[in-house]
Parts: sequence; structure tokens; C-alpha cells
Amino acid sequence: MFRRHHAIVATLCLPTIALLGSGCGDDEKATPQVIFDGRLERGAGTDCQDVGGLFTIGEFGVAALEQGSKPIKDGEPFDQGNVAVSCSVTSAGSDEFDVVGSVALSGATGGFFRVDGKFKATGEQTGIHAIFSSRKSGNTYEQVDRACIVRYTTSFQGVAAGRVWGEITCPNAENSGAQTSCAAIAQFRFENCAQ
Repeated sequence: MFRRHHAIVATLCLPTIALLGSGCGDDEKATPQVIFDGRLERGAGTDCQDVGGLFTIGEFGVAALEQGSKPIKDGEPFDQGNVAVSCSVTSAGSDEFDVVGSVALSGATGGFFRVDGKFKATGEQTGIHAIFSSRKSGNTYEQVDRACIVRYTTSFQGVAAGRVWGEITCPNAENSGAQTSCAAIAQFRFENCAQ
């Protein structure tokens, strides 16, 4: 009788355990989020007509302490618009990652930024491609020759599966429509990316 009782209890409990355990393997993916602050400056040429800030999303906080940072998630409102974030940081070998990240902010003070390339865990990242645009000016600047450089300027910056944080400098980002160029500089932090 004792064995029969355990068999009945086990038979009744197994469907419940299976039901409770089924949700464990279906972890919800975290929503991609970003912090971005970019600007255009006069580069080697003096024909940059859009000198100044591009757009800002979120807050980096106190970088030395990594306190007070406020990333904005994909689909959330910020300033006068909404944020759209898409990013992927996947392993491409030992301490190397394929990075593709883009962020768009709608509204009058918004813009668009995209970065892609191979990033290593340390050192200067070269051969990086980037696009910058501002809704205020309506202009888009692109470093078509992949001559952008990303640097990790604090101990908190870097790259790992699913995240990247660095400072990018594109010395000759071109506005092909106006045949002008600017130096494009930004700090970006993509998190919760596909990996």
C-alpha cells in the first residue's frame, strides 16, 4: 500500500512539475538599450557646415564611478521622440566580436547612428564603419572608407557578448549630398544585444 501511495502521488505531481518547469527554459530576452551622445566638428577640411551636437539619448552619469547612468530601452520615449535600438554583439573568435548597432530617435531633436565592425576586447578598434545623422539639419554623414576608430577610454568601457561601450572618432565623415565632410565623434553604449 505504501508503494501504491507513492506511485499515485508521483503520478499526480509529475504534470504539475512539468508545467512549472516548462517556463524555465524560455528565458525572456532583455530589451536592447542604449546611451548615445554625438557631435560633429571641423575635421581636416574646413567645409563642415553642421558643427555641434547631433543628438543625445539617456545619460552616461559619472563615468569614473559608473553611477547615475540612464540607458533608454528600445521603444521607450525620450526627449521629443521615441527610441528604436537594434544591436548584435557576437563572438568572432578569441576576444573578438562582430558588432552591429543602430539607434534612431524620432522627433525634432533626434537622429540616427549606426556602427559596425570587428571589435577586440582591448586596444584601439580600427576599420570601423559608421553613419551619423541629425533630424535638426536633415544631413547624414558616413565614413565610407571604414577609417573610424573606437577607443575604450575608461575601465568600464569595452566589448563582451551582448554589449559594447566605447568612444568613436570618424575623421572624415562625408555628406555626399552636399559634398562636405566633418569629423564625427560620439560615445555609445549598447546593451542587451543579440549574442
